[in-house]
Amino acid sequence: MSGQSASEEFWNSSSQKGFNFGDDDDESTATQMCGISLEGTVKLSQQIKTGLGGQNNQKDFFDSFSQSSLIDDQSLQVDIHQLLSQKSLDAILNADNVDYNFFNHEMNTNEEELRMLRRQVESRWSPPDINSVLRQILTGKPYSLELYKSYKLKQELLRAAINLGDGDAILTITFFLSRTLKKSHFYKILSANPIAVQHYISYLAIRMQFQELTDILEMLGQNKDAAIIQFIVACQNPQRQLQRLKSCLRNYFNESKDKMILENFIKLLEWQETVDGGKLLRESVASSLAYVCKEHWGSTGSLSAQTLVQDHQVNDKVFKWIALNERARAAAWDDISALFVTKGWLGGRRLKCDLPLDHIVTLLHKYSAPPKVLISYLELIENLETRMDTAKRVQCHRAVIDAYLLQRDRLGLVSYKANLHPQSEDYFYAEQVLRLPNTKWKN
Repeated sequence: MSGQSASEEFWNSSSQKGFNFGDDDDESTATQMCGISLEGTVKLSQQIKTGLGGQNNQKDFFDSFSQSSLIDDQSLQVDIHQLLSQKSLDAILNADNVDYNFFNHEMNTNEEELRMLRRQVESRWSPPDINSVLRQILTGKPYSLELYKSYKLKQELLRAAINLGDGDAILTITFFLSRTLKKSHFYKILSANPIAVQHYISYLAIRMQFQELTDILEMLGQNKDAAIIQFIVACQNPQRQLQRLKSCLRNYFNESKDKMILENFIKLLEWQETVDGGKLLRESVASSLAYVCKEHWGSTGSLSAQTLVQDHQVNDKVFKWIALNERARAAAWDDISALFVTKGWLGGRRLKCDLPLDHIVTLLHKYSAPPKVLISYLELIENLETRMDTAKRVQCHRAVIDAYLLQRDRLGLVSYKANLHPQSEDYFYAEQVLRLPNTKWKN
């Protein structure tokens, strides 16, 4: 039988006996069945079970099966199609497939066909288990939320996502609700679930979806936050900033304090547009004031520093400090004197602002004010210890010597003189003070 294949030759030439139900005592019959050992049959059963549980398709299953020894002691390979028909294999491998069972199996009764139809329809038109859908979302598997149509089911879906605690799942369900519900119903669900609100607000802010974010905040009663969002949006377009800010003022700012702040800001922008061709546009009040003190000191009208101070309620200390910096940078010592010093009741000099004198002297020294100017301000410091410490810090030796004289501290002055540069003007001044005849020294 040379024309036969190896498998056909095996079956045709087999010397094994056929199975006989009466041969209970025949050992060969007990260990062989249809030309295959019972051990091989067990292995075949195990392979089928493994294929059903772990293989992705029939090809993988057959490849795995072909590596096993399922035949007699001669270890010959047998094609599984010689044991089972293709139809039988398909039935085993697709046992759990509803569509396969429905279209490929013959129905024995009308009741069975109806049951299968009902099962298929329910699986296609009934919403799946919520926990199952959430697992699919978490694992990145395909899912559909379209069957959750009722308001109650959507509520349950969102609550289950919140209980799960996964932000992506919460956002996914929230997007689905916003897409399939009226805004009033969507906001009602959100208001009952603060965790979902926080996730949704954060998402809208990151994506800069400011109108939707504003609507959500207003729905939650957070009108001030909604107004701030609109203020930020209005400031993002420099060309239309004033127009949008005025619209924002009309529609969102109702509280008197916040409304006044925005009104002042709009007034500042309008004023800045008129100054030197809009050079100051969108600068702060402090920066604008510094510019006026530097470039338009002494001007009147809208360019006056005093006008800017009054229009925007600038604190007097803030104004004086800004003016001191700008006029000292310009070495305008007379302007500083006119701003800070006035005459007292008895013709003396006194400071007319609340700024600490030691800070004023330190700043004047920073901008290289002459010793005469420093001394004039050091003399206004009433506390002698503070005056001396400040004078030493700015290296104003004459003021230090005068402070030792007022304290009548001869030994302190002698010690200080020893640190001065010999033959310098300050050195000679210290010697002159030490020789004053009418001074009553304490030591």
